[in-house]
Amino acid sequence: MYRAYDVGKLASPALDWFHSYVSDHSQTFIAANSKSDPVPVECIVPQGSVLGPVQFIAYTDDVTELFHKHDLGYHLFADDKQVYTHVLPGEVEAGLHKLASCISELEAWFASRRLQLNAAKTELIWFGFRAALQKPSADRSLAVDTVVIHPVDVVRDLGVLLDS
Repeated sequence: MYRAYDVGKLASPALDWFHSYVSDHSQTFIAANSKSDPVPVECIVPQGSVLGPVQFIAYTDDVTELFHKHDLGYHLFADDKQVYTHVLPGEVEAGLHKLASCISELEAWFASRRLQLNAAKTELIWFGFRAALQKPSADRSLAVDTVVIHPVDVVRDLGVLLDS
């Protein structure tokens, strides 16, 4: 039989511990020699904790629906999200358009969850045969709103270096 409980009235050390883990947090901002007063934080996934990655994944697990909508492949690991597609050499522009559309929607998805896409950590790499990658062709950069992501030759993925 299902019973509704008032969480505040349950006496459980485990529940008390979990409640203390996700409540009553604040943050302070420091710039140069100035320090702000503490500001309460209403939404938190504590960084550097054992439960942090699990909580973050639970908080963001519906992002896969967005990737499916754009027919893109993806890999998720804690707070890292990788999205990819494969194209023939003549389909580069269509592939870039697909990725840009997805990333544009992804920015709105992040904002709806009080998160922010970090453009400075966003990387783009093209994999393929050396001859195909060295052919002069249209710009292979990815333009999303006002940000342009230029392709790189090497990326680090979970400590492994991958080159084009």
